[in-house]
Amino acid sequence: MKISEFKKLEKKINSQNFNQGYKTINAVMTVLSYFGHVASIFLAYFMLSKILSGAMTDNQVAVFIATVVILGGLELLKRDIFDKFSIQYLRLRTFGKDVLPLFLLSVAIIGLSFYASISGAHEYASKSDKIETEAKAGIDKYADSLTTVYAADITAIELEIKSEKEAFNAKDLLLSTLQAKAAEGRLSKDQRATISDLGAQKKDLDIKVEALESKIKEKKKERDGLIEEHKKEVDAESKGKKEDNSKNSFAFVIISTLIELVILAGVYFNEYYKFRSYREFRDKIEKDPNYQKWLLYNEILEVIYSEDTKMNQKLPSNKGMIEMCKLSDIIVLPKDMTDFLKSMASLGIIKASGSTRYINKQRDLAFETLRKHFNIE
Repeated sequence: MKISEFKKLEKKINSQNFNQGYKTINAVMTVLSYFGHVASIFLAYFMLSKILSGAMTDNQVAVFIATVVILGGLELLKRDIFDKFSIQYLRLRTFGKDVLPLFLLSVAIIGLSFYASISGAHEYASKSDKIETEAKAGIDKYADSLTTVYAADITAIELEIKSEKEAFNAKDLLLSTLQAKAAEGRLSKDQRATISDLGAQKKDLDIKVEALESKIKEKKKERDGLIEEHKKEVDAESKGKKEDNSKNSFAFVIISTLIELVILAGVYFNEYYKFRSYREFRDKIEKDPNYQKWLLYNEILEVIYSEDTKMNQKLPSNKGMIEMCKLSDIIVLPKDMTDFLKSMASLGIIKASGSTRYINKQRDLAFETLRKHFNIE
């Protein structure tokens, strides 16, 4: 390992503070929290738009605008209230009178947003009704198609039955007439033979018609069996789709839950990051004499170098400047003022001509020079 690499690692391990170390994480979590708001609005849209559509059936544009505005407002309110709760809780570390109301309000708004997101996610993912409708439509279509195919065969058999019966109609009338005469006992031998022959033909016709009608029943039974078999297949397939859809709905519920957690985590961590960074920096500067000296010198410079002060303007005496600081509630000892003026002279912020001192730098440049001198970032 090279010495440069060692020093780089040493700086990273020993010198990196919380603000530097978690800056990227904070940025990512903040971005994710805003993305979570967008995702939450997207999911909740399917629930709220369905409700609003019932009231505004003829204006889908108004439904879209109203839904987005309501959900966007809810998300902004949720973020702001939870943000304020996070700040107060981190500052006080207790659920007192200043924290508890914000906590309860946050829970209420988060619960409402969470319910809307979950309901919307379920509405978006749930396709049970659509699956059921498509399955029924598929069965009906198959049944109609199969009925059309079998209808041609059944019609042909029915026409054959009709044709056979029509062909025997004239013979049937003759048979009825002869049977009437036979009841009166007025038939000849040939007529009795004709009755016997026609009777045999009718019997054959009845057998044939019965066979054809039986064939029709078999066709219908075969058709109904195929339809029922197809229905079972479709029902089994739709059941599998519903089970998969149910899993998808559950997955969306999990996703919507994670989205809400990402939002809350992002908001809370952002406030925790700022709070801890502030506290660490405050502790550092309170113990850093270099920073304390810069703070004093900066305050003195603020007093003697006002917005109206011009270049080459004469400065008051040490005592006069001490009095000016006192009026601004800044206590400066004579030695501190002497050290301050020496430092300002060495930095070129002021210049001396005998016992008289003058402003030598532009105001912004003077404060920038002082800050850099004390290495204040």
